[in-house]
Amino acid sequence: MGQLFSVILSLSISGGMVGLMILLFRPLTGRCFTKRWTYYLWFLVIARLLLPIHADINLMEYLSVRLASVESGLAAAGSAVESTKSGEDTASDFSQNGYSGMAGQTESVVGTGANDADMAETAADVTGTEEIAGRDTKSGRRELWLSVAGIFWIFGVLIAAFRKISSYQRFAGAVRAASAPVTDDRVYRKSAEIQMRLGLGKRVPIYESAVIDSPMLIGILEPRIYMPSSLLAEMDGKENDICLILHHELVHYKRKDIWYKWLFQAALCVHWFNPLLYVFNRKFNTDCELACDEKVMILLSEEGRRAYGNVLLDVAQKNLWEGNIFGKNPIVHKNVPTMTLLEEKHTLKERLRGIAHYHKNGIAVGLCSAVVLVMFLAVAVVCGAAGVRAGGGNTSSMYQPMLVSSKGNAYRMYDDDALIAGDSENDVWNAYNYCGGDGSVNISKFAFNGSDSLWILYANKETTLEVTSEFSLRSGRFKVVFVGPDQTVQTLNESGEKNTVKITLSEGRNVIKMVGQKARLEDISIAYDGIEEEDFDSIYVGEDLEYSYQMLEGKKPLDLGSLEEAYPYLKEAEVSELYREAWKEGVVLSEENWEDLFVYSDAELSAKYLAKALREGKVSGFSDKVLDHISCYVSTKSLTDIVTAMGKDELSFDGLIQYVLPFVQKQDEAVTCICYYIDLGNALTDAQLREVQGYVSEEDFYRVVEYNGMKK
Repeated sequence: MGQLFSVILSLSISGGMVGLMILLFRPLTGRCFTKRWTYYLWFLVIARLLLPIHADINLMEYLSVRLASVESGLAAAGSAVESTKSGEDTASDFSQNGYSGMAGQTESVVGTGANDADMAETAADVTGTEEIAGRDTKSGRRELWLSVAGIFWIFGVLIAAFRKISSYQRFAGAVRAASAPVTDDRVYRKSAEIQMRLGLGKRVPIYESAVIDSPMLIGILEPRIYMPSSLLAEMDGKENDICLILHHELVHYKRKDIWYKWLFQAALCVHWFNPLLYVFNRKFNTDCELACDEKVMILLSEEGRRAYGNVLLDVAQKNLWEGNIFGKNPIVHKNVPTMTLLEEKHTLKERLRGIAHYHKNGIAVGLCSAVVLVMFLAVAVVCGAAGVRAGGGNTSSMYQPMLVSSKGNAYRMYDDDALIAGDSENDVWNAYNYCGGDGSVNISKFAFNGSDSLWILYANKETTLEVTSEFSLRSGRFKVVFVGPDQTVQTLNESGEKNTVKITLSEGRNVIKMVGQKARLEDISIAYDGIEEEDFDSIYVGEDLEYSYQMLEGKKPLDLGSLEEAYPYLKEAEVSELYREAWKEGVVLSEENWEDLFVYSDAELSAKYLAKALREGKVSGFSDKVLDHISCYVSTKSLTDIVTAMGKDELSFDGLIQYVLPFVQKQDEAVTCICYYIDLGNALTDAQLREVQGYVSEEDFYRVVEYNGMKK
């Protein structure tokens, strides 16, 4: 919950930054560009508030990391001060109380070979441990507060959503209850004329209501235009004015403004705690009306635009200035997502100014607006969201306690060359922006305890290799090592400073590894260079991939559980071959194995191998439920081949209906699969025949009925 709220908080801040930039440039863009352009620019704010996406350059992530670094620095400084103070106090106590035995103990230690450097290292280890503990405690406290804030945020979202939906339902219900269809034929003719001019396929019904003060469009799925009864009475005989009002509301309908407004309300509910959004909401509503006015004026002459402005003034005078909103009418539509002709008094002046200064923009303005739009879009993407990772792994462990056992091999490995030379083992491996593979590894942030093989190089003769590495160690211990075929271990970099080491590779298995002991690092870069491909039989990026190829070559026993990390590096045909070997050896596949098989392998080749293995009776534990993981990946022919290779106990009627027929329906394969099921000794009942009827053509259905009757 804390992590989720952290993402929401960063989205709220980044969305606020984008919105403030829009407000900052709004006076300029409002004069130079179309009102529609400014209106739809708010979609960037909505997207920034709701979508946790970002570019490689992530401003919010950068600020988050910098803040965490400052917190860590303050915690470390505080810990150092406390440690120094504690040391001074302890020394003072020893002196004052005359602990002469301490001197004797110190001499005894020196006599056994300990020196000042060893004591300093021990003291540094103690201080470092206290420093990490202080950071971890502070991080845990921060996570607790974020979790509590996240719970309050969830309640706030639910309350805000409930209030908006319930207030809308009350308002819409009251309007509908006090409304009736408009019966004036003149109004309907004007409406039909405008709708035809706007190219609306679906006719929008028009109602009149005595409880509203302004014309409005209400409804998402079934929108209706509602006209105030008093306004219709006062405009009797002014069909042109009514035409302008209807034109305005129908433009809202055509552009789906009601959906756009509800999307903004959804963002407002999620970020109810951000006061900037309530300011943005008012400007968004204003820009919505300005854009609608602009669209209406495109089809109007100069006299028509003047008349349109007069209509707005008349509605404002009769309703806003006479106090109808808070006086005569029993309900209020303020803050309810509807499309009204005129909702607030303060927007009238800006809308009239827009009408008076309306002009069509040329190509140059269009090009400039496109350039500015790209600029706004770039800013919106770069703002990003903290806590959302572009790469694999999880950086939360960088600021949380690292729980490892000092007795485990992963921890003890750092000082034990025999363990380092053996198989890799780690119990903490969390990376942010990990990029590795052919010749290089780059990691932005890394929490690590244990060892991991970066490259395994099988040299066919003695050769040389250059390894360049650098890293920034925040806590713990970390080093890059080389392990030769004779199991000797050579440290390549332990200081973290950038260096290039030239190493000699003997014939056989050579490994470049990284080893850590409760290590927290940043900006890791490790790369090798200066090799000739003909000098190597093979190069693997990790032990899992090495093991996979050794299984393919028959050098290692088959173990599908060890393939999880290797799948992305293997060729699709190679994965198919591995599973072919698994069926030969009678390995029972788990549900996860079946999913991995058809995701990472050549699906058609795997289907071919599977059908053959089924016919030979070599697939253990197979049932028609497995078809759920196969049907959507293979062709209808391959699926039919698999089905027609299944045994009586492996294919049920439910499996045929759920996992086979939906993927081969209305094709010859459908009849083949049904008839094969009958061949297995399963006569279809009348109810079952009715079920299969929808998956075959009428002609094929009679063929199935006849075939079923013959088998009975």
